Amino acid sequence: MELFLQWIGFDRDSIPEGAEVSFHFANLPESWEVFVFSAIVLLIGWSIFKLYHKENDACPALAKRVLALIRMTVCLFLLFVFLEPSLSYTKSRSLRPVITLLRDSSESMNTKDRYVDDVSANSAASVMGLTVEGLRSGKPSRVDVVNRILNGGDSKFIDQLSKKGRMQVFDFSDRVTEVDVQEKNELVENASDESTAELNEGQIIFPHLEANGPGTDISGAIREALTEKLTSSVIVFTDGQHNSSSEVDDAVSSAKKRNVPVFFIGLGDSDRPQNISVTNLYADPQVWNNDPFQIQAVLRAEGIGEESVKLDLIEIIESDDGELIEKIIESMDVELAPEGGQVKIDFLHTPKSPGPKRFTVRSTILDEESNKDDNQPPSPVRVQVLDDNARVLMISGGPSWEYRALARLLNREKMINLSCWLQSLDEGRLQQGNTPIERIPSTREELFKYDVIIMLDPDPREFDVELISLYKKFVREHSGGLLYMPGPVFGGRFLMDAQTAEISDLLPVRLGDVGSMEVDGLLSSNDREWPLAIVAANTDQPIMRFYNDPQKTLMQWKKLPGTYWSFPALEPKPATRVLIEHSDPTLRRKEVARPLLVTGQYGSGRTTYLGFDGTWRWRTKGLDAEFFKRFWIQTTRYLVEGRSLAGKRRGMIETERFRYQIGDRIKINARLKEKNFEWLIAEEVKGKLMLPGEDTSEISFAPLNGQPGVYEATIVAAKEGSYSVIVELPGEGGDKIKIDSNFTVTLPLKEIKDTWLDRNKLMGLAKLSGTTYLNPDNLKDLPSRIPDMTRMLAFESPPYPLWDNRVLFIILVTLLIVEWSLRKKYKLL
Repeated sequence: MELFLQWIGFDRDSIPEGAEVSFHFANLPESWEVFVFSAIVLLIGWSIFKLYHKENDACPALAKRVLALIRMTVCLFLLFVFLEPSLSYTKSRSLRPVITLLRDSSESMNTKDRYVDDVSANSAASVMGLTVEGLRSGKPSRVDVVNRILNGGDSKFIDQLSKKGRMQVFDFSDRVTEVDVQEKNELVENASDESTAELNEGQIIFPHLEANGPGTDISGAIREALTEKLTSSVIVFTDGQHNSSSEVDDAVSSAKKRNVPVFFIGLGDSDRPQNISVTNLYADPQVWNNDPFQIQAVLRAEGIGEESVKLDLIEIIESDDGELIEKIIESMDVELAPEGGQVKIDFLHTPKSPGPKRFTVRSTILDEESNKDDNQPPSPVRVQVLDDNARVLMISGGPSWEYRALARLLNREKMINLSCWLQSLDEGRLQQGNTPIERIPSTREELFKYDVIIMLDPDPREFDVELISLYKKFVREHSGGLLYMPGPVFGGRFLMDAQTAEISDLLPVRLGDVGSMEVDGLLSSNDREWPLAIVAANTDQPIMRFYNDPQKTLMQWKKLPGTYWSFPALEPKPATRVLIEHSDPTLRRKEVARPLLVTGQYGSGRTTYLGFDGTWRWRTKGLDAEFFKRFWIQTTRYLVEGRSLAGKRRGMIETERFRYQIGDRIKINARLKEKNFEWLIAEEVKGKLMLPGEDTSEISFAPLNGQPGVYEATIVAAKEGSYSVIVELPGEGGDKIKIDSNFTVTLPLKEIKDTWLDRNKLMGLAKLSGTTYLNPDNLKDLPSRIPDMTRMLAFESPPYPLWDNRVLFIILVTLLIVEWSLRKKYKLL
């Protein structure tokens, strides 16, 4: 066959190596057609014999036989072509099943167990290659045990698993992430980064497990594994602390219906720990000197029983020679409940000097504690104490209820030095405020003494182009804060008057063509009260925050009186934050609700637009008008803080919130300027991220399109504690201008609530799946329990015709020419 294929010029390389080759006739008759075909062949042979038998006797008998043979060969050749001789091949390959490994990457996997339970201790000690005493003193985390099993343990386990199927690995917490698994021969020879992965003796490379997830969803992980149709088994490394709303039993039952066994490998100590820990330390990044502020922490007790624990609030002070000195500011005794649990702790501290401060909270260390390293948070909380006596200028067109209530409030606030200018006040009468003024500040020297300007429906008659231009410089260059609240009396005139219209450049909203607005729309009052539509995502913004719990804050905002009148702003400008919207659907423009409260940035200063009146009616809610007071004091401080964050007016760094949880994506915005206060234009800005524990890493800020001088970086909160972001800009004489901002990352409470190994739950799940629960040191028999679901797939190629080629055509033509020549020679034509 090989010689024949080679002779007719067939390309043997077109057949894959290892394929089985077969020869057949594509047009071979079947059934009764075989007899008909045979009869035709015999009839053709008999006809040829008769033809040449009756030929002219002048032709020798030998020539007749040769001619008959040639004619018979041609006919047989044509019959051969008719049968369509073909060649085909069959290529077989095995379809390997998928073995899915699920690694628990939630925060609880970082627990360093004390291993009181002997079964858990012996199992973990065997895996880690330690004695039980060495295990209990060393306290490896559950993550360490998993990494040891997959990368540093018995390689035969991984080898045997890989023989049973293709490995697929997912890390899961509250979400599922696929992990890249490499074969040994895929590694580059010079790869030496041991922190990324260690090479086991088998063929598989597992990246090190890192546990920083804010929750645990075992059910979601199993369902993700089942999306692969070739999954033959699922192996779950977990401590069994499922805290998602989904049911694990349902996911395991779904796997069983597909005949996919689920094996559970339990990690940790099944004995409930005896421990006291202090976590989730938090304080506002900016507070005021001589003004009390809260420092919060969460005290968590497990297995301690009914006992009293002493907590100390400590300020960490750095001496001139760099030595850190701990100063106990306050102590309190906390009674623990017999069943343990979590207690939120609030310290109230009044700073006596401005500047950066660091605080921590520490609990008493008890003798029977399982972990004596977590009695205080891993890093202190950083607080910037701002200087007191913020200068505030409040201008109002008339003695509205808003003006009266706000002037009375700010005049009593000891941290604010208020100057009022009531435009309608009779000449000669004394203006209100801590520092009364005799005329509206209209020069740079007079105006730049202030930190914040509050404009309550001002009358445009006392303003001109030069004064509005000065206000713009006050915000843009002086980093001052400005709040503008248009009202039904002067709002329309102020924004359309040629002398004052440029005030709209400062505002974080677009107003459209104010001149074309109907006067009735500005002056009329609505008899219906519309509730405030709070933007839930922004309830943690400093202006909006009533409580530390954003959900509680949102509920309180919904209880406040709504609005009857609002100014018809069109939409917020880009890069601003809308805090409150109008709830009337008829006022929406292109699906955008009318903005009522918006914050923004103009140059290096902060601006706020308050597009409705009536906040004075909030005084009826809360104790001693607390929500009205909080709103206006927080708004004023927010505007003042813009100056303190401005880094000598060269820029500022902001995050959307001050507090995040592990696993959150944190967007960091930087607004930066050159030495001449023009916007900084660069392809990239480098900064420093100071992590908890004083570690520092580099962070890159990328420019935002269409926003000169604005840069953004995104990080993922992976570690609990206080973070600082620092950008240094070149200053005069080689000095560096440091611009920084702080935020805090806390642990998810549901992940630190229950941390022990829930062995009974995992045993029940294994029984439901039809498998058995496994300890980490009992895995050598696991590969033999995984069913072999390898399938063979055979691919049969389409037939390759052997008759359709040049050689056979030449043979046919040659035979016909020879026959024709002989017949002509012997005059048989």
